[in-house]
Amino acid sequence: MRSVRLDWLAAEVMNELPPGARTAVQDLLDETAGRPDRWPAPGGEEVAEVFGPLCWIVFVAYLDGIEVRDVGWLG
Repeated sequence: MRSVRLDWLAAEVMNELPPGARTAVQDLLDETAGRPDRWPAPGGEEVAEVFGPLCWIVFVAYLDGIEVRDVGWLG
């Protein structure tokens, strides 16, 4: 798996999520990090979104992994 970094906003949101929601977002992060073929071009300029059943992440890609800018939860 590639590295996953959370920026301050994403980290704050993750800390406020209930345990089940946090697990769902972590699963989506793991799945996304393991699929670099679905990432935007590396360099941190192009933002991408990935959606799960009740959550989503907004991220940018670098050569060594992704940086998560925001996460969301519908629950």
